[in-house]
Amino acid sequence: MKQGKKELRHIGAIMDGNRRWAKAKVLEPHRGHDKGADTFGNLCDWCLEREIPYLTVYAFSTENWKRPEKEIKHIFDLMERYFIEKKNECIEKGIRISVIGERSRFRESTLSTIEEIEKLTKHESKLNVQIALSYGGRDEIVRATKKIVEAVSDGKLNPDSITEDTFAGYLDTAGIPKVDFVIRTGGAENRRLSNFLPWQTAYAELYFSDSLWPEFSEMEFDKAIKYYFSVTSNVGT
Repeated sequence: MKQGKKELRHIGAIMDGNRRWAKAKVLEPHRGHDKGADTFGNLCDWCLEREIPYLTVYAFSTENWKRPEKEIKHIFDLMERYFIEKKNECIEKGIRISVIGERSRFRESTLSTIEEIEKLTKHESKLNVQIALSYGGRDEIVRATKKIVEAVSDGKLNPDSITEDTFAGYLDTAGIPKVDFVIRTGGAENRRLSNFLPWQTAYAELYFSDSLWPEFSEMEFDKAIKYYFSVTSNVGT
């Protein structure tokens, strides 16, 4: 998406507020996640319509494993159903799905579902969607460092040749452009990145919405986009 000389290629979204939305509606917590999944689908459509080619969403952090087992099960059941139901739609719309994060704790059905949708959509390119599951930015950096140490030990990498670009190539997002803009929902009480893509968002603009994720609207999305271009319009001039 371009406005003048400025371009917006990659949005990061911290989808905060599902449980608080459900509580305000006097609903079970899992209903917030159900509604939040609908908002995620809408966000993909909004990015497609505005020709924004990259979207990374924070769906489940490493810290979220501390939540009640019943809630965790519902989140992954929901994700599996969503991917199965939406895989043909993703292909029709040109959406590529990738999952970033540490997969060792995923159950077999989750791994199978992820691998299937990644394989089915790998050639799509209108919108590249990265879903951060069991993801933590510090954990990602540690895992990348271990891969580099192993490559050096195996003689495949000269330590003197390691640069920022080299390091980025060992992250989960290797090959994906830097994040230009991060939108976080959930209100004023959570004005932070919460371990979301610390390397990739080093120079990203940040927007904090008062909306809870399930109620995040296209109007609020456009308000965020307008903010992005307003704060970047004088950068580099």
